[in-house]
Amino acid sequence: MKPFAPMDVLSRAEEDAIHSSVLRILDEVGVRVEEDSILARLSDFGAQVDPDRRLARFSPALVEGVLESCEPFDWDGITPSVTASAGVYLGAYLDPQTDEFAPWNLRRLADYAKVAHHLENVQIGGMLGCPIEGVPRGVHPLHQRYLCWKYGFGVGGSIWELGLAPYILQMGEVMGSATGRDPAEFFSAAVYLQSPLKFGEPEAEQYAWFARRGYRVVVGNMMAAGGTGPATLAGAVALQTAECLFIHMLQRAYWGERGLCLGCSITPLDMQRGMYPYGRPERPLAALAMAQMARRYRVRFAGHGGHTDAKRPSAEAGAQKVLTSLPLLMAGGSADISAGLLSVDAVFSPVQMVLDDELTGALRRFARGFEITEETLALDEIKAVGPGGCFTGTEHTLRHYREEHWQPGLWTREMLASWLESGAKTDAERAWERCRDILAEPDLPPGIDEATERELLAVIDGAGEA
Repeated sequence: MKPFAPMDVLSRAEEDAIHSSVLRILDEVGVRVEEDSILARLSDFGAQVDPDRRLARFSPALVEGVLESCEPFDWDGITPSVTASAGVYLGAYLDPQTDEFAPWNLRRLADYAKVAHHLENVQIGGMLGCPIEGVPRGVHPLHQRYLCWKYGFGVGGSIWELGLAPYILQMGEVMGSATGRDPAEFFSAAVYLQSPLKFGEPEAEQYAWFARRGYRVVVGNMMAAGGTGPATLAGAVALQTAECLFIHMLQRAYWGERGLCLGCSITPLDMQRGMYPYGRPERPLAALAMAQMARRYRVRFAGHGGHTDAKRPSAEAGAQKVLTSLPLLMAGGSADISAGLLSVDAVFSPVQMVLDDELTGALRRFARGFEITEETLALDEIKAVGPGGCFTGTEHTLRHYREEHWQPGLWTREMLASWLESGAKTDAERAWERCRDILAEPDLPPGIDEATERELLAVIDGAGEA
């Protein structure tokens, strides 16, 4: 038994209505693309291009043909999975020693990576932006790459300025020379659409610059319902889907890409505060709908979940992380917890990371399901124990309980009386103790040697002087 049977939240008529809206958006509205060579490439692909308005429109026949020729995704063969990753962005470090919000520095960055390294269910995630104070803003994307390679984070791919592009490639050459690997393996770059339906000039120019040199830039999109998208979830889902299809057609026009993934990162704009919240129920609702559209198109789906708006480790944080991740697991077969992340993506807490490790372990057990066999049905054991008996001491229990029962490390395993007697510690208090023990461990070895570090810093210095 696997706990993954895709939930249909849309009727067939509702699916058809969303699909029809997607086709009309791409055909009647189109996408503004502020780079001439990309427009020319899209024209060759079959788009109707208006160069004066810098607009690309895509006919229903073209879009339907693209969908029909996508690599089919095997939804029936999914093995449910739950992951957790501890990434770093611009924001504040919630110091476990002082419980104060503090700016990132190299010591705190190393500690954050160390905590992730020592947790069973958490991997070190990516870095987006350069969080270290004192680094000139003009070289943030370069310094970010250096920090990622040194401390073991994944490169998020910031570009920011086209003038930094040659230095990004130069840093890859340094890493390739140091490791004996292809420098292209160290290339990572990403830009985002400006929702709604705009591939802005800076991002489009960066995309085209790297494409001319054979490097593929990732293109993403994120939407605020009521801000950069319609306030209604139906309209936001249709617009997000249309943008995802545009991104796919762009990548196919350049690289022949046929593996379409519908990514959903829709959240409501808070109309009172202007906040872009991550912990609201509308996020998984939109994701459920987009996952169903992905199944209709027979393509992959990736939802954005496992987040919270809470500023400190709390019941609010845990509840929102489950609210935004469990539906993704049930709808798309996978979920990722942003371990340690609080306040949308502005606070980074090692204590929360330990709590998220526990949550991830529990969700992984849920995702694994259970087997139904003659052995696991245990009919002979039930007969042997009989009415009024107890299974605790049986060989069958001894054979199976370690595999069948998830064992918590932080969540309480005691009834009230023994919990009070043993110190009455909450999960957050236990997480703080675990975090303290990890931070006392030796530092992780750097991911680059001193000579490579000097070369990378010399490239960054050169860019700063240019």
